[in-house]
Amino acid sequence: MAKDSKDTKNSLTKDKSLENNETIKEKKNKNKKNEKVKNTERRSIETLKIIDDYRLPIILFVVGFLIATLLFRCILWPDRIATLKDGTQPIVNLKNGVITADDLYENMKSYYSVKALLNVVDDKILSEKYPSNEDMESSVSKTADYYFEVYEKNYGYTKDAFLSEYGFSSEKDFIDNLRLDYRRNKYYEEYVLSTITDNEIQKYYDDEVFGDVDSKHILVSTKSDDISDDDAKALANEIIGKLNKGTSWDDVIKEYKDKIIEEELGYNAFNASLESAYLQECKKLAVGTYSKVPVLTSYGYHIVYKIDQKEKPSLDDVKDDVKDVLATQKKNADDNLYYKALIKMREDEELSFQDTKFLEQYKDYIKDYK
Repeated sequence: MAKDSKDTKNSLTKDKSLENNETIKEKKNKNKKNEKVKNTERRSIETLKIIDDYRLPIILFVVGFLIATLLFRCILWPDRIATLKDGTQPIVNLKNGVITADDLYENMKSYYSVKALLNVVDDKILSEKYPSNEDMESSVSKTADYYFEVYEKNYGYTKDAFLSEYGFSSEKDFIDNLRLDYRRNKYYEEYVLSTITDNEIQKYYDDEVFGDVDSKHILVSTKSDDISDDDAKALANEIIGKLNKGTSWDDVIKEYKDKIIEEELGYNAFNASLESAYLQECKKLAVGTYSKVPVLTSYGYHIVYKIDQKEKPSLDDVKDDVKDVLATQKKNADDNLYYKALIKMREDEELSFQDTKFLEQYKDYIKDYK
């Protein structure tokens, strides 16, 4: 049952993953909208072809008309461009009516919702806060390559197929989306750190920080189907019993070598990437002593031996590390903290809505996060 010691240290390492952010599938329906636009363009092209058939008979009339009206139009009749100044300007004329800027605008609001607007809002705010730089572009590029590789390997998607599936009009569109996510996450990290108080830092330092500990351990793994949880715990207690009766650490390892995993982990700090139960055991044990009760982690039951410990570092030396730990705790404690951070950012930028429907959509959107 013995295993490579390198695997043991990995078994003690915490799984780390980034939270998330806005899902890229929210753009998936954009292609349907684009198809409607394309159909409209095709119909316009067909109309133009009909006009083209009669080009010669009317060309002289058109030229004469343009010459006669050019001066009048330039001075008294400026170009008509569909804007949202009052919303009534026609974009398209039909036999039985017109489609105005307001008609299009209302349709777009229903189709894309306030989340599409917030992408534009956040991009404007965050682009000013975090201008593009080499680190950002490198990170975004690597993330894009990761998605392309994973979807090709697991689903057989080409790059174009991936982009189409998730509603991106081009690779640039996808990169822009990832760049916005990068900036949002950067703001989120800074926001969480800004919420940590000096009192919180001092308390964590007093209660949790300790000098680096040199340790070794014996693990009775519960990852194998060959042993139940109860049997693993019983075996760990049996080994502790042998140690209590005076059997040396090395002799115990020799006796149980086929049933255990053992390793020296060296020095680890209070914020090491080891499971909390193991670190807490390192903290409380006296130098030269071992666990009197098996220590349970996600990988089994440990008997920890504390070899040595360094002096506790000063607060100044570990302040940034403490803040990182506290920030992680805050993020884990509140699944909505990411969204709360972005809401606070928009408030700081004095976001206001002139459009009442978008205002109501935004109120509905943020109420779930407050």
